[in-house]
Formats: sequence, structure tokens, C-alpha cells
Amino acid sequence: MSRQLELRSLIMKAKQAYYYGGNPIMTDAEYDALEDELRKIDRDDPVLKIVGAPVPADSILTKASHSIPMGSQGKINSEEELLTWHEKNAESFQIHASLKGDGASAAAYYEDGSLKQVISRGDGKVGEDVTANAVKFKGLPVYVSGSAAGFTGAVRFEVILTVEDWGKVDSTRATNPRNLGSGIMGRKNGQQSELLTIFAFDIDETKNGSPVVFETELDKSKRLEQLGFNVIEYKMCKTAKDVVAYYKKIAATRADLPIWIDGVVLKINNIEAQQKLGVTSGRPKGQVAWKFDSEGAETTLLEVSISGGHTGALIPNARFEPIKIGGTTVQNASLANWDVIKRLGLAIGDNIWVIKANDIIPKVIRVTEKGKTRQKIPAPKSCPFCGGKVQRRRNTAGEEGVVLECQNEECPKKSSGKLKRWIKSLDIQGIGTSVLEALIDQLGLADVSELYTLRDDPDRLAALIINTEKEIRLGEKRATSILESIETTRKLTLVQFMGSLGVDRLGKRRVELMAKSAGGTLNTLEAWRGGALRDDEFASKAGAPNTGNGIQDGIDAMSDTIDALIENGVVISELAFSGESDTPQESAKSVCITGKLPSGKKKSDYKAPLEAAGFVLVDKVSRELDYLVLADPTSTSSKAAKARKYGVALISEEELNGMI
Repeated sequence: MSRQLELRSLIMKAKQAYYYGGNPIMTDAEYDALEDELRKIDRDDPVLKIVGAPVPADSILTKASHSIPMGSQGKINSEEELLTWHEKNAESFQIHASLKGDGASAAAYYEDGSLKQVISRGDGKVGEDVTANAVKFKGLPVYVSGSAAGFTGAVRFEVILTVEDWGKVDSTRATNPRNLGSGIMGRKNGQQSELLTIFAFDIDETKNGSPVVFETELDKSKRLEQLGFNVIEYKMCKTAKDVVAYYKKIAATRADLPIWIDGVVLKINNIEAQQKLGVTSGRPKGQVAWKFDSEGAETTLLEVSISGGHTGALIPNARFEPIKIGGTTVQNASLANWDVIKRLGLAIGDNIWVIKANDIIPKVIRVTEKGKTRQKIPAPKSCPFCGGKVQRRRNTAGEEGVVLECQNEECPKKSSGKLKRWIKSLDIQGIGTSVLEALIDQLGLADVSELYTLRDDPDRLAALIINTEKEIRLGEKRATSILESIETTRKLTLVQFMGSLGVDRLGKRRVELMAKSAGGTLNTLEAWRGGALRDDEFASKAGAPNTGNGIQDGIDAMSDTIDALIENGVVISELAFSGESDTPQESAKSVCITGKLPSGKKKSDYKAPLEAAGFVLVDKVSRELDYLVLADPTSTSSKAAKARKYGVALISEEELNGMI
């Protein structure tokens, strides 16, 4: 793969994760560096012209088209770049400077004063209809007067979860308000939409069928204020010096602002002058975003330890000299996997640069100076917790991944990991990291079944020391609360029970889908433990054609735990999926075709033959899909990646023809 193609792939994956994944895979600075590198290779590369990210095919919301495309600005990262842009484009004009809100962009469309539709940005042309949620947003009028016939036009704004409301949704503030707010905006049930606030920054207006011509950006801001919209903070700057002073002031005080921001937006105030400058790669030359660097600091890498997860994943973690970032002291960061260590060229003793990705999660991003006495960081040859064999995890297609994992099913770290999984999955309140560690170290808790024996000795639980430095005990009140929370999980549905055991690739949603697909033959615990998933035909029917054996291995490995849970009083209710009303035509297996087929045929050519053979041709990859036809078996497309994630069978065109 050429570097240009690789960059395109990385950029599009980052876009999709940033806008729809809820968990960005890289920092803004890392993303900008990728775009800069691609621009050096080909400044007209089509990927550079894409704004936002395409709406996912499996979006739960209705797609909707913008009547006016939603574009974006170019970016600058330094005072030097600001002066170059200003001298080249804006030296003789005032600058309209405003905060760059760190939220989700959307546009509201009005007709005769009435709000008709609100659409998320999406890819700038097609987004998601979020009108039902938007009517609850703070600062967004449902009806706007402002003229004899009422306001007609479009308003662009940023949807933001303010710092105050962030605390109401997440009291621990462990999540990113941008991702949290974006998730709330896209909820189909509309829950907590009333906690979102809009900050308007652009307007298109029509009067008597003709567009209103605004002379300046200031006129637009004042018009928005006049119409009753909540307008993003702005300031007029006469010179580049004024712009720099404004940027520095905002950068220095951003922590005190009521909203999260990631920079300032600069626009030539004179709109005619902006239009004369034109656009480059889809971005107007007369506007630019000056973004903040992720806050970070330099420190020295002291050691790399390994933590274990419930699936056996062995995760390297960096410990470094304590540093202050964003008002908090940081001395640890996850390194994700050993490929990251290799990519960064890390060694013990190196000086490193650490940031808070999305202003929350500590992340090592580079080596700033190699240490004089460097110690290499080798990947473990065996599990540090049990001495078991280790190897890279393989996906459902058998391809090697980046995660190193222990293969020993009896590994003690898998047990503690499964404890965490059970507690989190069933939302057992009160057992955080310090309490769980105390339960393991002081009470010898080694299995989830032992949670249900804690009520037999409440005094011992209350006496747990949960902070050894300050000799802080759990106490009777907290112990009682924990026991009450555990008691609420003594009666579980089969979905809750099986999906919380920590079996790899078997969460609650997967249990439900497999049970439905199996048409009533996986409705009991005995059925799941009976070994049926080792039968390829049955596993395929249950929606696990490539993972049936692995799932059955995981269930078998948990046999003692399952028996102990039942013995300790956990009751599991059976499911009621009949295979008739619950599953639509289970015999009609679904097929999706992606990529340019070797034969040159189009996927539409296969519609009739598939239907004649009892299959149904679909356009999207979902958990319910049976087969994905790939032109290239090594494809890393979004559909291929999703299919591997869901355990969908991947087949070639030749295999497809064999089926029909």
C-alpha cells in the first residue's frame, strides 16, 4: 500500500471514529499531522475535501439532506501561520474572531418563523434528522419571528454539553463532554436532550423568495442575537496583533469557560472580500480555525508494567515522573499494545511527551530525547501472571491482530478481569477498583460466585481496608449498600447471565441475537452448555459461523464458575424466543456483497439467483448478517472490519456461486 493510500485510510477511520464512534482513535494534533502529510503528497487529494464523516449505513436515525452544504475552515497551528494567512488574505480587513466550540455541528431550517427540521452535519451534504431531540435544546427557538412573515432560512450552530450540565450527566466527569453530548444528541429516545445547549455562529436568510445579503460577519452575529439564538462568544479585531492577543487570552482562560473549546475561528469580517478570495480544497480562504495544541508536558519514562484483562489481553502501561497537565497530576498512561511501543521507539529512561487526549486520558505521543542508559521494552514471552503461553489475538477471519494475550484459561488475571466484567455488566454499585482490590487481596475473592457469599459475613466486609496509606475502612454503611446491590442480581435473565460471564465475543447483545437466530434452541442454560455450538451448521444458524467453537470453549472454561453461581443462589430465567414471531424467516440467510467482483458482475446481477436459492441480498453489514462477499479477502474496508467484529462469515465470489 502506498503512503498516500495509507494516509487516506487512516484519515477516514479517524473521521468516522471522531464523529460517530464516541471514542476518537487519535488526538487532533495527530490527525492534523496526517492531513498535512497527505497535502504534501497531493494538495488536491479528494480525501482532503471531505468535511465531517459520512452518516453510518446502520444509523438509527433518518438520513436527511442539507439544503445548504455545511463546509468547514482550514486550520493553522501557530502565530507564524496566523501572520502568513493574515498577510496573504486579510491584512486590510477587520477580523471576526469567535470561540471554536468543541461539540457537534448541526443546522436548523425554518419556514415563516417555524422550526421545520434540524440536521446533524454528517458529511456536509447528508446528515441525520435530529429534530425530535433539537426542540429540547437550550438556546434554539422553536419559533422565530423577526420579520413580518417570520424568519425563513437556516442557522448553523454547535451542540454542546456545557461544563455545568456535564456534571449533571456524569458526576465523575470521567468521559469527554464532546462525545457524551454528541451521543445524547443522537439518541432515538431523546433522553437528556434538554441538557444540551446550542451556540449559533452562521445564518442564511431568505425574504420574499430572495436571499438576504449580509455585508459583514458582525451583521450575521447581530442578526442571530436579534432573532433570539444563543450566539457563540465573538470579538472584533482590527489587526493581527489584536488576533494574537485574543487567542492567547482565550488559551490562558479556557479552563474557566462554561464550555469546552478547541480553538478560535477567524473570519474576514467583510463577506464580499471573503467570497472574492474563493476556496481551496473546499475550504474558504477567508476563514481559518486556529486550534489549540493538546495540553502536555515532558517527563521521563521510569518503567513499563503489564495489566491483564478478563479476556487475557496483556496491556503495557507506562509509569513516568509525575507531571501536571490541565491542573491534575499524571504519572501513568496506557500504551495499548507493543506495536505502539515499537512505533514510538520507546525505551526506559527516555524523555517523553505526554498529553491528555481529548483533555482527559493521559497518552504518550513521542520520545523527546533518548535516555543515556536506555533499556529496551520487550514483549513478554510468557504470561507474567501465570507463566502461560502468549500469542497475538486473531480475528474471526484468522488474521493476526495487535493485542497480545494469555492462552491459559486458568490465568488468575482472567479471573479478576471476569470479576470486573461481571460487576460492570450487572451494574453492581459500590465496588470500584480500590474495593475490588481489597476483596481480592484481603478476602481472597477469586471468582464471581464468591460475591454471593459476602452476605454471610458482613462484619468482615465492613472491616476491609480500602486505603492502606490512610487506614481507611469500607465501613458498615458502604458494606450494606454493596450487599444490597449484589442481592439485586441474584435473579437474572439468561441474557444477563451469559453476557456477563466474560466469555470472549459473548456480550449480552450477542447472547440475545444468537438465541433469536437459533429459533428457541438456545433458550436455556443447559442448551448453551450442551456443546451445540461446536456443530458448524448449528453455529451458523445461531449467527456464529466462525466463532462457535471459540464461544463454546469459553463457556466450558467457565463451567465451575457457573455451577458455583447456581449453588450460591443465583437464579437464571429461561428465554421465550420461539423462532416464529421472534425471528423473521430464519431460513432466508442474508448476503451482502462489497467491492469490485473478479468476474466483473455487479451485485444487482446476483439478486435474482440468490432469491431463487433461498437467500436475501442486503446492502449493509449488521450483527444479523450471515455472509459478506469480499472481492479481496484481505480487505480492510469498513464493511469488512465490521463483519469481522460481528463474526459474520466472509466468503469469496467463487464460494457465493457454489452456494447458489
